Amino acid sequence: MEKLWLAHFNFRFDPFEHDEASRDPNLNRYLIGHEAFSVAWSETPALIFSPPGGGKTALRISTARACWTGAGGNQPFPIHYHLSRYFEKSNFSTLDDHLQKIVHSSAIALFLAFSYYPLIFLRSSASLQIQLIQFISTWIPNLDYYLEILRTTNQPDIVAAQIDRSYILHQTPDASLLKLACESFEKRLSEEKLPISLSIQKIFERVTNWITNDLGFRAVYVLLDGVDGFPELAKSPSFAAQSLFNLFASAPSWTQTRIFIKGFLPLEIRDHLQARIKKQWPAFGQVNLKWDEAMLAELIRRRVYAATEGAFASLSAVSALPSGQDLELELARAVNPLPREALTLVRQVLFEYETRWGRNPTVTKQIQIEDIEHAIAWYRNEQAHITKELASIAQG
Repeated sequence: MEKLWLAHFNFRFDPFEHDEASRDPNLNRYLIGHEAFSVAWSETPALIFSPPGGGKTALRISTARACWTGAGGNQPFPIHYHLSRYFEKSNFSTLDDHLQKIVHSSAIALFLAFSYYPLIFLRSSASLQIQLIQFISTWIPNLDYYLEILRTTNQPDIVAAQIDRSYILHQTPDASLLKLACESFEKRLSEEKLPISLSIQKIFERVTNWITNDLGFRAVYVLLDGVDGFPELAKSPSFAAQSLFNLFASAPSWTQTRIFIKGFLPLEIRDHLQARIKKQWPAFGQVNLKWDEAMLAELIRRRVYAATEGAFASLSAVSALPSGQDLELELARAVNPLPREALTLVRQVLFEYETRWGRNPTVTKQIQIEDIEHAIAWYRNEQAHITKELASIAQG
């Protein structure tokens, strides 16, 4: 359905469209700082907790992109481990289950790192290049297809969008260097792959050793997310904690080889996880993602500014509110203090605007007070229904 307000207000895109941050192609244009970032960035295992819609995924992606601010220098190397990308159901409980998928994601992470910054690959030794190509081609199907895209477009973003949007960096590599890297890969793809005889634990150790020792990254960050993407885990925090037990119990010992797991987790599982890893618990840096009205208002303003390419930075500019009234702050005060809730209410304001304007297209193209009031009333009604349903579930 066409969104008339985009044209009415001269937005280049809809910055409020995506509830799931990893699907938002413009996320990097309006990420905002949060005190929890210091925990996510620190060289320690970390647990970042928030309710669903609390900004976990945005913080995960922000942390990963911060790793690349040095363009492949002495920075941590990020590996996204988004559970719902790898499992249809919550059938992950053993350490090998987790390592299998982390190794797969490390192959994706390395391939895309070499695509954005081919010099990282090209400056490594010839023997290491061969090992890396064999590893990546073993774990990523249709690699020749992705290499063809890179050679013809010089745009790693296109490949990242197809493999895992979390890795999109909005960077364009040096074309000549990327061509050399692609040629090296293509030359080796036709060679017979060596059979995999190592255990998944040994493969994990080998890959992380390549990253921290041979390629020169100072650490590996395994960024785990998506626990609340499974209905069965959302209904049973205890089961969710048990599914993650073996992975997080092992994580503190990995710090000796500079591997740091970062769990972006639902707040509900905190106590259950703590009960299972009492001995390891003190090794984890911890923080709860919390949002106040001012931060949520700024979140909305950043999106407005980015989508209008700086034409204005507040919806107040396209509203009939009295001068000096802060529309973003008013909306932030009306919702549960979570980013997803704020975006939901903004979408409803714009829906109310379009509905009213559609009934009378001759009126001024401005958000009216009644649009805001109707949206807030709708939001409160929705929250009342949710509260009622939760109470019913709790009563059995």
